[in-house]
Amino acid sequence: MIKNSNTIAYQHLYPMFLRCSFLLILLTTFSSITRAQDVWLQNHFSPNSGCALSNLETVTVLVNNNSGVIMPSNTIQVYYSVDGGTIINQPLSSNLTAGASWNFSFSVKADLSVCGAHTMKVWVSRAGDVNHLNDTLLWTVQNDCPIVPGTVTSDITVCQGANAGTLSLSGWSYGTITTWESSVNGGTTWTPIPSTTTPSYAYNNVAQNTQYHVVIDGGYCPDDTSGYATVSIQTPPVPGTLSGSDSLCENVANGTLTLSGNNQPPIQWEYSTNGGGTWTTVASASTTYNYSGLTATTIYRVLVDGAICADAYSDTAMIYVDPVYPPTVLTGSDSLCITNATGFVNATGTFGAVLNWEFSIDNGMTWTGLGNTTGSLGYTNLTQTTFYRMITEGGQCPDVISDTAIIYVQALPPNPTIGPSDTICASSVAGILNMTGATTPVLNWDTSTDGGNTWIPVANTTTSFDYTGQSLTTIYRAQLEGGFCPDYYSDTAIIKLDAAPVVGVLNQSGSICEGTSEDLHLVGSVADSLYWQFSTDNGVTWQTVPNSDTIDYNTFAIMQDVQFQVVALNGVCPPTVSNQAVITMLPAPIANAGADTAIYLGETITLNGSGGVTGIWMPGSTLSDSTITNPVATPSTTTAYGYYVIDTSGCIDGDTVVIKVLDPIQFNIRNVITMNNDNMNDTWNITGVEFFPMTAVKVFNQYGKLLYENEDYKNDWDGSFKGSRLPNGTYYYVVLKGGTEEEYKGTITLLGNE
Repeated sequence: MIKNSNTIAYQHLYPMFLRCSFLLILLTTFSSITRAQDVWLQNHFSPNSGCALSNLETVTVLVNNNSGVIMPSNTIQVYYSVDGGTIINQPLSSNLTAGASWNFSFSVKADLSVCGAHTMKVWVSRAGDVNHLNDTLLWTVQNDCPIVPGTVTSDITVCQGANAGTLSLSGWSYGTITTWESSVNGGTTWTPIPSTTTPSYAYNNVAQNTQYHVVIDGGYCPDDTSGYATVSIQTPPVPGTLSGSDSLCENVANGTLTLSGNNQPPIQWEYSTNGGGTWTTVASASTTYNYSGLTATTIYRVLVDGAICADAYSDTAMIYVDPVYPPTVLTGSDSLCITNATGFVNATGTFGAVLNWEFSIDNGMTWTGLGNTTGSLGYTNLTQTTFYRMITEGGQCPDVISDTAIIYVQALPPNPTIGPSDTICASSVAGILNMTGATTPVLNWDTSTDGGNTWIPVANTTTSFDYTGQSLTTIYRAQLEGGFCPDYYSDTAIIKLDAAPVVGVLNQSGSICEGTSEDLHLVGSVADSLYWQFSTDNGVTWQTVPNSDTIDYNTFAIMQDVQFQVVALNGVCPPTVSNQAVITMLPAPIANAGADTAIYLGETITLNGSGGVTGIWMPGSTLSDSTITNPVATPSTTTAYGYYVIDTSGCIDGDTVVIKVLDPIQFNIRNVITMNNDNMNDTWNITGVEFFPMTAVKVFNQYGKLLYENEDYKNDWDGSFKGSRLPNGTYYYVVLKGGTEEEYKGTITLLGNE
């Protein structure tokens, strides 16, 4: 059977209609229950904030019956207070039906005439009211009084560009200062001055006539502006310039100075004769000044009246006065030896600026300039007699030439020679010394028997000297007169006496260890020179030690029994030989540290040493016991161990064994990145890189472009460049192994989604 479609639809909708009706009934019932006996102060309408509120402001609120029952008249009491003061009470005078609202106004007006903020509080009460959370309204009413703007005090005239002062707002009340404003066009337009909200304003460097007033915010009352004050500007005086500066000679120092370009009248003239250190006032208010008879350089200036501004000085004019100087007297004339022809010529007295010094070596016939402009001339190493003079500037007066200083220079006499020197035996001392080349008189001869440290004069003024019977080696010389040069000496001649040398005694004989050396010492030697000899065949043959002219000798390394002796020489005398010192060699022990070997890092090895009576290993920090012959070594790096032994005679020997420590870590560079996020080969992996910090890597494409670089690689490159994965293909790498100089090069293949 086919059903009617409308019937089917109705059958589906009817149960839904029943459910909705039931819910509506429940909601209506619940709402009636919750709203029972609830008086609600819903809103307030007055009073509101404003300007010049009175003492008769109406208080109006909206009272709402937020329940389902009628509330009879006089059952609802309404209250208000201003600023927590007297409470005003008034009941509702008519019934308030369920859900109804009432604009309720109190018959007693509120007094809000005092300027400022007032707190309004209104509340209701009714017996049985179940909800007191909506019984009270609380709000603030602002009463702003009309502004009394006052005025800015006071007008003032100041100097342009160098002024400062303070303006004050006086006679104002109410409102808030918004800003100060200024006007430079007589009040046509005003410009706010930033950050000025106080009753005073400090002006500074006002450049033109300016008016200032204050803008006051009235709040709810109209804004207003104070009266203004004017800062009037006077431009600084232009003091002008002086003309007439001049340079004059003191015998004609007269002239006139003129002030021009000034815009204020002169007050006085001033002058200074010490470069402006002190000034003397001239009681003249004229723009011209006549000077005469000046004897010193003088600076002039004019003080100009500044009115409101400071008085100002003009520029200065200088009258430079050159004195008339007499010729300068030079001191320093002298007669000198050519060896010390150095000194100074000085100018004395008062003189002008030095233009130059001149010298002449032809007795003043011609003169050559020296380019010296000081009052003193230093000369050095003159080789001939020289004249000097100085020229000083006269300025406006004639230049002045000084007198002449003469430096007479004597040539150095030539040194004569004496001879002949000789070495002779002390038993036959006799001979004659002759002097040649003497050009000045002989003063005396000198002798010295202590090598020239002290000299004894001999009264002999001839050019020859007979010596005989001397017992010591003696040096001879002659002293000659030097004239202006110092007295001087001839060269020297030495008559040397040779006595038989005393070789002295060798006092060291003994035994020493094989391969060591011995210090030998010769006592009591008196000789011109010495040399040491040694013999390894019991004195049959002797060998000379080179460069051994000394009483102390450190032998070569002794490898067998050796005899030593010393030979002494004294000029022409026969040599003498010392006693012999015998050095007996003690064989040294033989140390053996074993053969070099290698271990891997973390392994140990037993060392085996031999030789001597006892021994010690060094370094001992990685050994189990450095004082035994076979300690266990645990080196972390390749180490050279030394084994040192000593025998019963105290002789020592040493040997070294090297334990090379090998690195077990494999450093393997993978050559593929699959980039398919399967956690296998997703990044470029270098096995063992963590053991080699600061391993540096670079990756390039086939064109040599650098695609990736890292100075301390951590196995984290995923084959990307600038945030995008590179295309599949072959790329090239360079790897520098950290902490080593090992460099690896190769290719790496990128395979995506494999």
